[in-house]
Amino acid sequence: MSASSVLRNRRIVALAAVLMCAVGVWAPSSPAYAKDKKDKKGKGTEIHAPAPKAVAALWRSPGDVSKLDLYYGIGNESQMPRGPFAFVKEDTSGTNPKVRVKDANGILWNIKFDEEVHSEVACSRIAWACGYMVEESYFVPSGKITGVTGLGRAGKFVGRDGSFSSAMFEKRPQEITRQGKFWSWDSNPFSGSKELSGLAILAVLLNNWDAKQDNNNVLTIPAGDGTASDWYIVADWGGTLGKMGGVFSHSKWDLDAYRKQGFLDGVSGGQLKLSYSGKGGNILKAVPVEHARWFAGVISQLSDEQIRQAFRAAGASDTESSGFTSRIREKIQELQAAVH
Repeated sequence: MSASSVLRNRRIVALAAVLMCAVGVWAPSSPAYAKDKKDKKGKGTEIHAPAPKAVAALWRSPGDVSKLDLYYGIGNESQMPRGPFAFVKEDTSGTNPKVRVKDANGILWNIKFDEEVHSEVACSRIAWACGYMVEESYFVPSGKITGVTGLGRAGKFVGRDGSFSSAMFEKRPQEITRQGKFWSWDSNPFSGSKELSGLAILAVLLNNWDAKQDNNNVLTIPAGDGTASDWYIVADWGGTLGKMGGVFSHSKWDLDAYRKQGFLDGVSGGQLKLSYSGKGGNILKAVPVEHARWFAGVISQLSDEQIRQAFRAAGASDTESSGFTSRIREKIQELQAAVH
């Protein structure tokens, strides 16, 4: 073959390659190439367009805070867990004993036991009323789970007949994705915002000494129009309403300790100093005064009766409801005085 013929053939091959790339056949990375051979007969995996990017959300306007029902919070009476409860599995994540169940309406719930259940429900109600994203949860004083088997640490709280007492039920809707993305207080999409500062103030106001990064989660919430929101939430409010401090000096759901704990350390250099001792980030120690003023305007709209509703929903006694409410009101007034 002559040199000119070889050159002509090479040009033809090169031109063919360009054309094939243009229609998406040549490149192995193209969806058309990646389909299984069965796809030609209509039996392969469908190629879907990528899901729309979710919008990050930390806070939404609660509207008229004074009219909110803090007993049911984000839920309502009809959405509460209904027995009998059927055992699904034990949840071994985290440090607290939990089990997964399905209720009489076929709804999945995670049941949490131990001392955190009261503070978890009460604090999530207050956080929700202030505009922050929370999961739907309820305190259930007693009940029975059928088909329980092979329990580990949860066996301490669930009897052989499946009976339990003092539990928090947290809803697990299948359409909601729990990303397991543990966001940091000091590095997240809301850094520098008044909404994040408000959440930090709330964490200190509630004595959340366990505000570590892996207690903050991201939930992807789908909307009916094909869009979605990424809710940045404090996923665990259990280490609250007691004494803040180190490993051996903190407590949970401890009214006497909560009454004695300090809250604010004054204003300096345009920053409101927070009296925080725990596992949280630097923002839990100081926030801009103007951010604190905004949050004071939100939380001060809560009435004492609404705060008591949150504690009654958490299974608190009358003494506990009144005591915690009184101290929270004192802290709100302290915040108002500091920023005005």
